[in-house]
Amino acid sequence: PGAGDGHARCAAFPAGRDHERALTDMKRWIVVILVIAGLVAAWLIYTTQRDAAVTVAQGVTTAPAERADIDAIISATGSLMPERSLSLAFGTGGHVAEVLAAEGDMVTEGQTLARLDTTDLELSLKQAQASLAVSEANLTRASKAPTAEELASAEAAVAAAEAALARLSQGPTDIDVQLAELAVEQAKNSLYGAQGNRDALAGNPAAGGGSLATAQAQVLNAEIGVTVAELNRQKLTLPPDASAVRNAEAQLAQARSTLARLKALPSPEDIRVAEAQVQQAQVSVSLAENRLKDATLAAPFSGRLATLNVHVNDTVSPATPAGTLVDVSRFHLEVAIDETEIARIAVGQPAQVTLDAFPDAPVAGTVSRIDLLGTSAQGIVDYTVTIALEGTSLELRPLMTAAIEVLVETRTNVIVVPNRALRRDSDGKYVEVVRGGALVRVG
Repeated sequence: PGAGDGHARCAAFPAGRDHERALTDMKRWIVVILVIAGLVAAWLIYTTQRDAAVTVAQGVTTAPAERADIDAIISATGSLMPERSLSLAFGTGGHVAEVLAAEGDMVTEGQTLARLDTTDLELSLKQAQASLAVSEANLTRASKAPTAEELASAEAAVAAAEAALARLSQGPTDIDVQLAELAVEQAKNSLYGAQGNRDALAGNPAAGGGSLATAQAQVLNAEIGVTVAELNRQKLTLPPDASAVRNAEAQLAQARSTLARLKALPSPEDIRVAEAQVQQAQVSVSLAENRLKDATLAAPFSGRLATLNVHVNDTVSPATPAGTLVDVSRFHLEVAIDETEIARIAVGQPAQVTLDAFPDAPVAGTVSRIDLLGTSAQGIVDYTVTIALEGTSLELRPLMTAAIEVLVETRTNVIVVPNRALRRDSDGKYVEVVRGGALVRVG
């Protein structure tokens, strides 16, 4: 067995050597074939480039087309604007009594910045409030029904006026005539007595001249008394005086009107008038309160005082700018986008903002608004796009210049070529590639 194994090994040895020789020869042929293939490829590349160099016009350059991820970006520039900016002014005129803030101060909503002298305004408010109290009292009175005493008094006035008119209309009564006759008789009797006394003194030689004169005067007075009594008696026979009748009728009408008005109370018309007066007085109070409120300059929102142009003892007029308040909590950019690109802009798209003041610290933003109406200048139509900025620690200031890049589209694994390779004609956009030594349109 040992000799047999050894024989077998000896017999196999020549065969193994021939096999190795064959493998070596094969490797040599493979190397030769690869070298030939490389030479052929090099020749093809050389001839292609040579043909291209010959065919492509002088000055035309080529670049390889590659696959990559690309972002479509629209660029623009604009100025930084605060969220809100408002010109401050007093609502009324007057003299500045206090200034409670300074330029550059951070103020909160409702904080008092300055105040006018309010002495006259406070008096006007008190006067309006007093007028309101009077109007309210009149309304209360107009709403009440009349008391029994008021009705009784008005009824008595009507009865008295009716009696007076009746007396004028009916003429003298029998008693009035008798009294007038008696008055005439009484006057005559007085005259007779005076005449007798005078005659007695005149026949008495001892009577003095003064007594006789007195007696004569008494006779004259008695004669006048008789005449007056006779005239009064005659007056009773005359018809009633027209003016006296009219006066009595007017007094009766007034008394009846007063009674009717009392019975109609509370009057709806009087109540409406009184209510209107109350409303008018309330409006006057509100106006006085508003004028007093307008004498205080307060911050309408929180922010920074960019300017404050009032000083104590200054005289200000209504609506005259007294300062400027800026809301620096948030900023935004307003940029103009050409009409050819506005269709690609949409609210919510991200944007990157680079401020000239902070070129190494870009700020993130978002498209927040697109104006519906554009502006046209020299045939170029632009639309204003607002970019809202996200929070940042940068010390931003209004009107800072910034460049923005709005990301409108992203595509992955697409063929990209340089922008300068793009062409456009009536059929659309295209590029030219070198094939077989010639430029071929692809698009």
